[in-house]
Amino acid sequence: MQRNDSQIAQNAHRRVQASTTLNRRYVKRPTRSAEVPVSISRSSKISHFNTQMPQVDSTKETIQPAKAHPLQNSANAMVRARKMVAQPQTQKISAKELKDQAIRKALAVAAKDEQIEAKQTQKVKKEKVGKIHFGFGRVMLALGCTAVAVFAIVYFVNLNMPDVSLKVAAMQTGINASYPSYVPRDFAVSSITSEEGEVTISFYNSKTDASFDLIEEKSYWDSSALLTNYVKDKYEDNYTAVREQGITLYISESDAAWVNGGVVYKIITKSGSLTNKQIRSIAVSL
Repeated sequence: MQRNDSQIAQNAHRRVQASTTLNRRYVKRPTRSAEVPVSISRSSKISHFNTQMPQVDSTKETIQPAKAHPLQNSANAMVRARKMVAQPQTQKISAKELKDQAIRKALAVAAKDEQIEAKQTQKVKKEKVGKIHFGFGRVMLALGCTAVAVFAIVYFVNLNMPDVSLKVAAMQTGINASYPSYVPRDFAVSSITSEEGEVTISFYNSKTDASFDLIEEKSYWDSSALLTNYVKDKYEDNYTAVREQGITLYISESDAAWVNGGVVYKIITKSGSLTNKQIRSIAVSL
């Protein structure tokens, strides 16, 4: 409580202070800078400026106009050329010219279509002709191959038929029968027959109607036994003994007989005749 009383007492004894605000009636207004005189005379204390600087007359100086660079000129020319190309010149075309142009275009298109159609037609014809020829050629080739195959089969069958028939006959008779590798010219096998212990191969010449038989018999005779038991009885004294590669042949005109490997061979001519050379060749080839 004593503290509050002292504060109230101090506030009561305070004096009012004077105002610090300027009063324009008693304070002089400041002057403007334009009204203050400024001396522009050079000071004598400044000596580092050049007093001999030449005066330049601005009236005599001529200002040259600006010149464009050569690259700029070329660039401008290129830009102008591009603009001219980009902007096609419009030319007035009459109705008649438009009609003529349309007719020419239509005729050109029609001619082109006709050419394309003609080429396609020609190509189709060539393909058809090629297919026909190709098909005909294939047919002819197939027929030719078939004919060759049939001919080859017939040839090999005819070529091997005597051997096959002879093997069958040999199996039936039990004789080691063989087919001669030499046959006189124009002679061919007409038949092969077999009997008990005997095989007969018949040859025939269609040009001369000549024919002969080759008989093969299983026997234990030698040349001497053949001479005694068959040759003298069959040929009597009308025969000739010929030695050919270790084989003794008894030849009588166109007939002959000999022994080789336990088999007696006989040649009996039915029509025509055989030479001694042909008989010897047949004997050696067996």
